[in-house]
Amino acid sequence: MSLKANGLEVKNIITWNKTNAMPNITRRVLTHSTEFVIWGVKGRGWIFNYDILKELNPDKQQDGKTKQMKDVWNLPLVQGKERIRDKETNKAAHPTQKPEEMLKRIILGFSNENDIVLDPFCGSGTTVAVAKKYNRQYIGIEKEGRYVALIHERLSKHQRPIAQCFGDGDEDEKFPPPIARGSGGEHDWAADNGRPGEQQ
Repeated sequence: MSLKANGLEVKNIITWNKTNAMPNITRRVLTHSTEFVIWGVKGRGWIFNYDILKELNPDKQQDGKTKQMKDVWNLPLVQGKERIRDKETNKAAHPTQKPEEMLKRIILGFSNENDIVLDPFCGSGTTVAVAKKYNRQYIGIEKEGRYVALIHERLSKHQRPIAQCFGDGDEDEKFPPPIARGSGGEHDWAADNGRPGEQQ
């Protein structure tokens, strides 16, 4: 209802089927193995890169040709080398880190190069990292200092260097300020401690 009230029309609800979902230890309910991505648009000129999504679809026809992307995506939870870990504990640095493959499909399928990608709950920084990789401009908002530092480090590992780091002088000196913004080639950091953020 809130999407409709803000002029958005829901075109698809994508179901992420977690192929390696954590088991339910209570043995009293079904194992939770799905999350949802709501694709909503305004107006008639929305972006939908049909051919790119067909190429990204791992399912093929019997003759090997590409197939239309369905609204159920079978992807594992992040694990192995992709999982970002805390340097001191070696535990997962963020509890809900999203798969890069999922963000790759979303960003390539529903935006074009140089478009602006916004993630108001930037978390581990998957959205902005993938946006940078595929030449999108991006804005990431995150209030938790430990995750901001994580995003900063993640983006800095890309080939092109950080353009500038700056703030308002009030943030904790141990962490970069809480907003990442930039283009596919560089990023800046600006302080805005009043914005919410935690997931991704």
